[in-house]
Amino acid sequence: MKNTKTENEIMTLREVAAYLKLPEKKVEKMVRKKEIPATLIAKEWRFMRSVVDDWLMSKMQVIPHNDLAMLIESGTDILPISRLTRGDFILMDIHPGIKAEVLRQLIRPLVESGIIADEEAFLEKLIQREKLLSTSIGKGVAIPHIREPRQNPSGLPDFLVGICREGTDFESPDGAKTHIFFLLCTDSEVVHIKIMAKIAAFLRTPQILERLIGAGSKEEVIKILIEEDRKMLMI
Repeated sequence: MKNTKTENEIMTLREVAAYLKLPEKKVEKMVRKKEIPATLIAKEWRFMRSVVDDWLMSKMQVIPHNDLAMLIESGTDILPISRLTRGDFILMDIHPGIKAEVLRQLIRPLVESGIIADEEAFLEKLIQREKLLSTSIGKGVAIPHIREPRQNPSGLPDFLVGICREGTDFESPDGAKTHIFFLLCTDSEVVHIKIMAKIAAFLRTPQILERLIGAGSKEEVIKILIEEDRKMLMI
């Protein structure tokens, strides 16, 4: 049952600013431009939480995946990374090992779902890319991918997430163990580059990586990505 009290909660400007993690002046400016729904009561702005939540969801660009890829390729700065993967493609139990062993674990969902018909051929492309230069970018993160994104089979997710809690040697430039893997699978060069840029931005906030490593479920991983999307939309 929904919590009606919470849904109908009336919030002040300060409370909404805290809820959205924005400065009060920023929210007030948005209100005056009618960019966020609000009501003026006794010369004070008031907001209903459920309406704010609906507005926030509309900002998330909830559209079909193919249209989403087209939107990203069109040049927009919006990249709702939480929409580019799903629970089926999040691996919570990557075991340490040599690169080939780790990469084989990462592509397991693609093989089991029949999206990749030739496991060995796809794995070899990933290994060949690693031989050129490690896809580990340091600080516990690696972004494995084949050299030419357009060679990825159609129907693949844009990326998979793999979590290795113990950490594994993936030839990181800083010598640290790698814990988080983002396996890029998109066949779009533009989406590929933008995902890499978004993931690199994660490194600016170490707490996000710590939360991903400590996540207890696939749902929690998605929640963390959604929260990051919300922050980026509010910038």
